[in-house]
Amino acid sequence: MRKILVTGSSRGIGKAIALSLLKESYYVIFHGKTESNALRETLTEAKNISENFDYLSFDVGNHLESKETLEKFINDKGALYGVVLNAGISKDGPFPGLTQEDWQDVIDVSLGGFYNVLHPLVMPMIRLKEGGRIITLSSISGEVGNRG
Repeated sequence: MRKILVTGSSRGIGKAIALSLLKESYYVIFHGKTESNALRETLTEAKNISENFDYLSFDVGNHLESKETLEKFINDKGALYGVVLNAGISKDGPFPGLTQEDWQDVIDVSLGGFYNVLHPLVMPMIRLKEGGRIITLSSISGEVGNRG
């Protein structure tokens, strides 16, 4: 069964994607930064669809935590067929009021998260020789600027 990780799948768009993949008979790995109530509620919904899922909790903005968590999962359960890079945060505001910490958090999750999640997964995906799929999502702000 093909395994797909959906980052940021405890709620919102990620949750909808992950539940849809589960309905399509993929083995889905749900993800949240922490084992939050939202993630637990999503997993309860998933149980009503299929038992073919798992979950991981780690901060995509933290390189070492992402690497260790994903490498352990691959060692225990095998390589993934695909990944949907959906996790993101919003700390918008007028630029003069944006703190360095908020700026860094957005960079760590939005840009660092791409590398931190994909890097430990890509070579095992290639070795599967099943084609694999990588999907990334981003903010509309990458296309059209807006206040904040």
